[in-house]
Amino acid sequence: MPHAITESNRASWNQIHHARPGLPASYFAAGGTTLSPAELAAAGDVRGRRVLQLACSCGDEVLSWASLGASVVGVDISEVAITMATEKSTSARIPADFLRADMLDLPSTLTGFDLIYLSWGAICWVPDLAAFATSIATRLTPGGTILIADHHPIWEVLSVRGPDHLTVTADYFARTTPRATIDNAKLPTGARDNSEAPTFTAFIWPPSDIITALLAASLTLTTFQESPVPEMYDGLGPTATWVPATYLIGATRNVSHETLRKGQT
Repeated sequence: MPHAITESNRASWNQIHHARPGLPASYFAAGGTTLSPAELAAAGDVRGRRVLQLACSCGDEVLSWASLGASVVGVDISEVAITMATEKSTSARIPADFLRADMLDLPSTLTGFDLIYLSWGAICWVPDLAAFATSIATRLTPGGTILIADHHPIWEVLSVRGPDHLTVTADYFARTTPRATIDNAKLPTGARDNSEAPTFTAFIWPPSDIITALLAASLTLTTFQESPVPEMYDGLGPTATWVPATYLIGATRNVSHETLRKGQT
């Protein structure tokens, strides 16, 4: 089942990625970044560190991390996205590596990372959180961190119908059941307001499920933040700040006693 979902989504991404160019190479060449202060604070200094971004799309965050001095690999399921990201990296003259792969079926060579990063609209494409967390844990160095910055599932299930008027349009607790429909405002760029857009299969994961999966994979929770973003509830009015719109989760692979012992000899 996950394979069929992955392949279907890959075909859909390939159809719309031409409408998802992101920011121009010149923006990054001039020192621009798409990373938020909260993400940068949670990641810490990445100079000289190895970073892996999953679901990297057209490469904007990859180039942002690389501009900070990290050695970065970007992975995406869409070959169209990987081509766009590679071309942007070359044009910006910011070195980075890009690879087409399913984030649940990564090559065994992708390991030894200090930071694994997923950004906006990434975790919803994972059909199996336990398998995902286990795979991630094995690819982190001791002391390495996974950082997930994403839309809050509360935002995913609520749609604005007017001032102080929200409607529930999806099941917050659907979990492994794919979303039957996706509200237009929640569709990816390129599919939104596009009657000819291909279909996508996504999942709604409460942050508690994500955190539990990371803990079960022997990672230690270091960061959990929920934040309002009024423009994500456009038209709601002043109460748009009363509901969460995004979240940030950070978890770290523990340095084992054996590793500590080796470091002391």
